[in-house]
Amino acid sequence: MAAKATRNEGKLCGLCNTLINEYQYRAHVAKCGVSSDDDNEKKAGTVLKVCGLCERQVKDLADHYRTCTGVKTTTNGNHEYQQKSRNAPIYEQPSVSVSNASKTKECIICSEMIAENVYANHVDRCISNSSMRSKQLTRTKECAICSKMIPEDDYAHHVDKCSAQSSMKQTKQKTTQECIICFKEIAESDYAAHVDACISRSSSSTKPKSISRKSEVSCFTCSSPVSSSKTSSHTVPCRPHHIYCLKCLQNSMNEYIRSNTAPVCHSTLCDYELSRYDVACLPLEADSIKRLLNCVKTTRRPQCPICSFYIDFNTMDAFQKHVASCNSENFIPCEYCLCPYNVHRLDDHSKQCRSAPRSQQLQALIDFILPRTKYLATAQQIRVFIAHKKKARSAIEPHAIIDALAELDGAFPFDIPTFDCGICMETCIYDDIFVFGCEGNHKLCYVCFENSCASKMNNNETLTCGMCNYQLQEGEIKQLRVPADRKRQYLDYQIQKTFSAYIGGSQGIIRCPNGNCKWVAEASNPNDRFQVKCPMCSYEFCSLCNRQYHFRTTCQQIPEITQRWFFWCDTERGRYWQARAQQDAQFRAQLDDYERQKAANIQRNQELAQRYNELLADEQYKSANCRLCPHCQRVVQHLGGCDLMVCGRNYHGGDEQSGCGKGFNFSKALPYTPMANAAPQHVNNHVHEPEQQKLVVHQGVQCDTCHNQVQGIRFDCVHCASLIFCEKCEQRSTLEHSNEIRDQKKQQHVFQLITQPLNQNDS
Repeated sequence: MAAKATRNEGKLCGLCNTLINEYQYRAHVAKCGVSSDDDNEKKAGTVLKVCGLCERQVKDLADHYRTCTGVKTTTNGNHEYQQKSRNAPIYEQPSVSVSNASKTKECIICSEMIAENVYANHVDRCISNSSMRSKQLTRTKECAICSKMIPEDDYAHHVDKCSAQSSMKQTKQKTTQECIICFKEIAESDYAAHVDACISRSSSSTKPKSISRKSEVSCFTCSSPVSSSKTSSHTVPCRPHHIYCLKCLQNSMNEYIRSNTAPVCHSTLCDYELSRYDVACLPLEADSIKRLLNCVKTTRRPQCPICSFYIDFNTMDAFQKHVASCNSENFIPCEYCLCPYNVHRLDDHSKQCRSAPRSQQLQALIDFILPRTKYLATAQQIRVFIAHKKKARSAIEPHAIIDALAELDGAFPFDIPTFDCGICMETCIYDDIFVFGCEGNHKLCYVCFENSCASKMNNNETLTCGMCNYQLQEGEIKQLRVPADRKRQYLDYQIQKTFSAYIGGSQGIIRCPNGNCKWVAEASNPNDRFQVKCPMCSYEFCSLCNRQYHFRTTCQQIPEITQRWFFWCDTERGRYWQARAQQDAQFRAQLDDYERQKAANIQRNQELAQRYNELLADEQYKSANCRLCPHCQRVVQHLGGCDLMVCGRNYHGGDEQSGCGKGFNFSKALPYTPMANAAPQHVNNHVHEPEQQKLVVHQGVQCDTCHNQVQGIRFDCVHCASLIFCEKCEQRSTLEHSNEIRDQKKQQHVFQLITQPLNQNDS
């Protein structure tokens, strides 16, 4: 009866989801499948359907059910079953013959081999059992308290019960703590009372040693107990952090001072070497710290806690002063040299750094990092380290480089190129090797370089390369790594020796005419006129006349041009524009502008007057005392002695000046004729009348102010490579140019008045 009652519960149709009696299930599925298939065919498209028996997806569900259930469709449309009795249960089918039983088929649910005549019954039973198992499996859930799998129906009740049991366990369980006296586990609620009772039972002499170890420390030298306060002990920042009493610390430091050896943590047990910062932190007298600082050999620097750079200092006050004034928040790295700068100075620095070459930007970064590393490093080491960082495509940032170098503990990880000195044969890094400008490019260390210069100067010889006769130039002598006064001594000596060598020969020389400057050089062709800029005092002058250098004019023309320019600025400009304005009203504006600019022209005219007066005095003096060299036409003065002279000096030496170096007789040389004249009439005669001057056009020549073709008088600055003004722009533009020259603290420039177009190239 129990089995029958279970069967009468029915089965769920996989097509219409209707609960069907198990005895009628096959017939219902066959009908349902046919009707469902007929309805679906009316819809567009082919849709796969799932068999309720084997769960396969098929297109023709009716035909599949007839195959799957063993139902045959008769001609009249009725369904017949391949079972003997409709009312007999499926599992009570009579046994089949031996021939039929030999044919088996694998069950699609449990994969067992089943006889074909009972296959359909077995599949139904398998599907029912599988559904029940899957429902049971899916109805479980893991408890959040005990982690057991609980059926979903009982989950809420189980959680409530589990929570209550857990709370009870926690309330019953008491937390305990180990007693510091007897080391027993005592409940926290009774811990205080237990400790008091335990202490009262123990005498002071029988207290556990663990208490003394926790509350007291001992000196690393004498093992006497000391407290951790700064007034009675000091901790050395070595890895074990050794502690010393002040008496032992004082004795050990005094021993280092007496022996003048580098102070360490302990002379035999700890070789940690104290840095300058460690010494400055010692609780000793100021005099002891000062003497102890002289014994420090380590190059380790302390790190500023604000900017994170390592700071070199001489006293603790200097380090504390840096920390107090350090403000890293206001520093921003420059986008070109990467050095951090104050936000208020960054713009000005960036404008200069932007135009600097990359080598200079890199050198600025090296100079910034060099005094801020933990251990002393050379510029060459930092340069090599940055090159490796760039090769690895790592970020180039000062803090990152300094931190990376600090982790190396003073050791450098890369090989630095070296070279053997050509004299002492010592191996030196390239940064300590000097390369001479001789043909052999000889290389010496800077020590041998300086020793060679000192030896030659002591032997009254010209300074040359230490391995050949190449004469050292000024720039090479400046590379010596010696004090400035010693370097100045070498430079003066080389200049004197160079000049003395030229005196003995016939070559021409050029000497700087600026005051006490001693610069002198050889002139390859002393008769050529060219611009000279003294490398020592930066004074610019003409190689022939020693005056301010002049373009497009000869040395003999300068006095006359200077005279005409002075008269024009002093009186002739006003007369010229008055005549222009009377002729044509359009020039009235230039006359009004001239009147307005009179006051501004006063300073310029005074400077020109002073220059003109000096020129007159110089011309008169040369006319009375000087003659012209017959070879180079230089002005030569005879100060006494015989008349035999060499251009640039006396015949027997002395009175060295610029000259071609050729000899002549002073008394037979042509006298000097002055070019300047005190009267302005000559200047007026060279300027055309206004009605004629208006028609003069300088073809192809543009004014540098208005950029129009120059008409009338052309004004050409003889001391600039190219600076031209027309007569309308001349007064305002030459005045501005005069102010610029005055700001540069140079001698006023002179303009040449050109009234007629030039046949030669105006450029």
